Amino acid sequence: MKSLLFLTFSFLLLACQSGADQSLELGTVTYESTLAGALEKSQKSGKPVFLLFQEVPG
Repeated sequence: MKSLLFLTFSFLLLACQSGADQSLELGTVTYESTLAGALEKSQKSGKPVFLLFQEVPG
């Protein structure tokens, strides 16, 4: 049982290390602090607006 657990853990460790470089940036994301500014940029670029409502507890 211990050897099976060791082999499984070793396999998972090697699989995680052999993955692709995760530090690669695929693009940049710019944020606007006002809806009016985001809508203006959206109209100029033709790209949609992603609106995120984030509730801060407290």
